[in-house]
Amino acid sequence: MQTGPVKTDEHLREIIDYKDASFPLDIWKDVYGSFTDHTLNCHWHNAFEFGILTEGNLDFYTGETCLKLTKGDCIFVNSNVLHMAKQTSLRENAVMIGVGFPSTLFPGGNAFHKYFQSVIRMPIEGFRIETANSYYPKISQTIKDICGLQETDYDFELRCFSLVSQLWLYTLDYISEETHSFVIKAAAHHHSDTVKKMIAYIQEHFSENITIRDLTNYTHVSRSECFRSFHRYTGKKPMEYINEYRLIQAANLLKETNLSISEIGNSCGFCSSSYFGKLFKEKYGVTPLGYRNG
Repeated sequence: MQTGPVKTDEHLREIIDYKDASFPLDIWKDVYGSFTDHTLNCHWHNAFEFGILTEGNLDFYTGETCLKLTKGDCIFVNSNVLHMAKQTSLRENAVMIGVGFPSTLFPGGNAFHKYFQSVIRMPIEGFRIETANSYYPKISQTIKDICGLQETDYDFELRCFSLVSQLWLYTLDYISEETHSFVIKAAAHHHSDTVKKMIAYIQEHFSENITIRDLTNYTHVSRSECFRSFHRYTGKKPMEYINEYRLIQAANLLKETNLSISEIGNSCGFCSSSYFGKLFKEKYGVTPLGYRNG
């Protein structure tokens, strides 16, 4: 079972380390109290994702929509959808277990087009399944059954394949009913691609003096479109996001390295130690040194 913040490539695509490349299935557990800022990084992948919130509350974002999850709720995220999540309360740790798999887990040909390509092409980004929903017992229990399997068991792959097939059948049945609420793509696909590129640029160049012009030149959009698309998916202005990303990286370095405060501030793109200290205290409530010693 995988734990910890997700790792992504330069395009924010999650790097999933499947233990067996011939059987691409990922079983994971996210403990948000262990994440910097109690936040799951913004990312995407070609796998379908199912999760159950076993503890706490989460603000789970698919595309530009926030789904409020409470303990017990299930979540589905479609393939290639930009998503992230943040713990709602700092006082109550959020924990989510789940399973992810790409369509390549199953045979190709007609089966792929009939059962998976149709969902990938739908405008559905994802959906929440609340505990009161009639499909909840079947879907939640199947997710738990998959997460409870032991990789050392002789029949692990066969049991996984059987349960994932059942989970997908439940999902297709759920989607086929028009009475449910889905998160529908509200913007053209290129907006999502633009945001992926901007965030990827920020992650690669956060230690440098990034300007709005850098982002617009890199993504070939206007200044107004840059602000509009960025806020649509992150809820923040570009420079606000850049500084928050820098502070998250700085917080990690404070805990994981012996670099001086000034070295960390400089390596994270802050022009002065005083400015770095000011923003850090505003965000975390303590000075960088206090955070390191805390």
